[in-house]
Amino acid sequence: MRVLSATGTLVVEAPAALDDAVLIRTANASGLVLEPTHPRNGAGEEKKAEQTTKRTRWWLRPEMIMLEIAAALLVVVEIMGCYTETKSAATLLSYAVVAVGIVFPARTAFMMLKAKRVSINVLLVVAVAGALALGKVMEAACVVVIFSLGVVLESYVADRARKSIQKLMDLSPALAERFAPDGTVEQVEVEQLEVDDIVLVRPSSRLPTDGTVVQGASWIDASAITGESMPVEVEPGAEVYGGTLNGHAALRIKVAKPFEDTVLARVIKEVEEAQQNRGQAQRFADKFGTIYTPVMIALAVLMAAFGPQVFDISYTDALYRALVVLIVSCSCSLVLSVPVSVVSAVARAARDGVLIKGGAYLEQLAKLRSVAFDKTGTLTLGRPVLLQVHALEGHGETELLTLSASVEAGATHPIAEAIVRAARERGVVVTPADDVEVIPGVGAQSRIDGAMVVVGRVGDLAGNPAAQAALDTVEDAGGTPVAVTVDGRLIGLLGVADELRPEAVTALASLRRVGVKHTTMLTGDRERVAQAIAGRLGIEGVRAQLMPNEKSTAVTSIKQSGVTAMVGDGVNDAPALATADVAVVMGAAGTDVALEMADVALMADDLNKLPYAVALARRANRIIAQNIALSLAVILFLVIFAVAGKFTLTAGVLINEAWALVIIANGLRLLRLTPGLREVGAITKAARSTPADQASGDDGCGCGDSCGTAPVTVKELPQVNALPVASASAPSEGCGCGDNCGTTTVPKISVPVQPTAAEGSCAAGGCGCSSAPADEAAASSHRI
Repeated sequence: MRVLSATGTLVVEAPAALDDAVLIRTANASGLVLEPTHPRNGAGEEKKAEQTTKRTRWWLRPEMIMLEIAAALLVVVEIMGCYTETKSAATLLSYAVVAVGIVFPARTAFMMLKAKRVSINVLLVVAVAGALALGKVMEAACVVVIFSLGVVLESYVADRARKSIQKLMDLSPALAERFAPDGTVEQVEVEQLEVDDIVLVRPSSRLPTDGTVVQGASWIDASAITGESMPVEVEPGAEVYGGTLNGHAALRIKVAKPFEDTVLARVIKEVEEAQQNRGQAQRFADKFGTIYTPVMIALAVLMAAFGPQVFDISYTDALYRALVVLIVSCSCSLVLSVPVSVVSAVARAARDGVLIKGGAYLEQLAKLRSVAFDKTGTLTLGRPVLLQVHALEGHGETELLTLSASVEAGATHPIAEAIVRAARERGVVVTPADDVEVIPGVGAQSRIDGAMVVVGRVGDLAGNPAAQAALDTVEDAGGTPVAVTVDGRLIGLLGVADELRPEAVTALASLRRVGVKHTTMLTGDRERVAQAIAGRLGIEGVRAQLMPNEKSTAVTSIKQSGVTAMVGDGVNDAPALATADVAVVMGAAGTDVALEMADVALMADDLNKLPYAVALARRANRIIAQNIALSLAVILFLVIFAVAGKFTLTAGVLINEAWALVIIANGLRLLRLTPGLREVGAITKAARSTPADQASGDDGCGCGDSCGTAPVTVKELPQVNALPVASASAPSEGCGCGDNCGTTTVPKISVPVQPTAAEGSCAAGGCGCSSAPADEAAASSHRI
């Protein structure tokens, strides 16, 4: 069994041979309600809708019905108590209120006592019994109703954090349209999809699983998974993720992995289990909760036993004050507010494309002092480009590029690809040389027109001042020098550099704004090249010419300055990531290994998410500190005034529940995307409305509530069991079901950044998200 406090779920895993009915019957005997994680017998959408309806009718649950009856009776009691002639009847009715309202708290208290545990329900039952014994019947009735109502409200407030996670679950459709071997389309549950199955994804619908596009061209809104603000165009060969939103054209997707291994499923699982990695604040709250209740019981006993001697009151008054002490201790806001704050922060981050695997890493991010970056693929795009061409000894740049590109056209190194690509961009006709020999660690060589041309490592340039000056220029610009020689004679130098990420400079500046004091770059490049790149980015420290295993040693030394994060792509920096206090992996949506090894995963290749995560963690840390301080102050206030006899039972429970709601609500502020977080993370308003809110907030056009154009009428997707597929010779007309699915008549359409009502599709009543003609937009609004 596993308790997933993020979603308020108890997960029971049992052998397949064990009958579900036995599990459900056993759970019911313990007061629990179990449901299968997904229907086993193909119940599909109807069963899901039925379960959703049942869950939403919370007011029809037995405990809520009893509370509603008790509350209605209490209103009658209060009205009757205002009149002298009905006071006796009000007293009798108060017993009915207690009898109805105490049923479920008493049952829970009995189960807790059987388990040798003392819970707030036990304290409530003791307090109510004592009040009845003292003749405080109406107060006992008020306490039962107010306490039960307070528990409901606290659960409702805390569930807001859980529901934000549950919205992520709703992103994945329950059914997928799979192509059968005979060419027809059948609807199956997403859990039944197998690797290499081909599924049909209709326009304006969500992808059921991870896979590769095999036919069709469209755009995909992946903000729910990666947090990217703008849709991306996809075509055959592109990787896509389940839960993302398809655009204007139908796609055929080849399933890449089982449903439980998809990126969305793993993100949901990590967020659900985030509470297992508890931080210091959570451990303090848990420890406080274990000693708080026994201490309050002991204080109540001492009050009842020694109150008359200490406060010079009667034993009846002393017992009454003891009961008030029990009542004000019934709801400990500290125990509730810290987990709610952590879940809210983790949920907010997940909706913006950052996966934080628990409160422990949230706290570490809040204390972050130093960040070490792997260079390749993290600070750079991992795509070398040709920056400089230095022709020597009277040779021209075109000649230099022609010779080097001819040799490198037969090589596969990224630098070779950069040289060939640059030559073609400059109009050079690249003719691949024959018999190219690649020498590892040296370069590539081939004979062209009888001369041996070598493109590769720079040798000794002593005595060649022109070449040395060109080398200095290349390295000062942060480039890697590549020498071109003909029959051993140097004719030029090329400067190749990995292109810096466009957001790297702003992301590093944002890191400094949120309080990170030290940044260091770890790289295998030469010292001079590394220093040049670090200077362009504003990075303070550089550790150059490092092997992968030496990077972990560098991280160990950096950790002496404080809590340190290592940021990498998880490819060759695994030892350094494991050494750091916080392992941050970029682009984790694309690789399973990266998602597994990360403590904090940036789902997209966007460095701006790092300062966003740090800023969110520090905000969460402040709010958690506020909740702890406020909770302790409220507890002290309530206990002192209860012992001093300043509260009645009714006043005590009212104040206690009200403060608990305030403190828990303070933690829920972390669900809100503040302007400061949006600025630090460079999150646009478009991204803000899409992550999980789109699941229930749009009309099928994929733009969310902020579409800003005329509404579009969308027909429900029919239940299709056997949709025939057009033959290879028949045109598909863009319907998405033929062999030219989504490519025959549907043009490749760019999505405008800010659609306006003046566009063509809006004039025809479209959603304003396509630049297609009005008749095409109108046709695409009917998903058939």
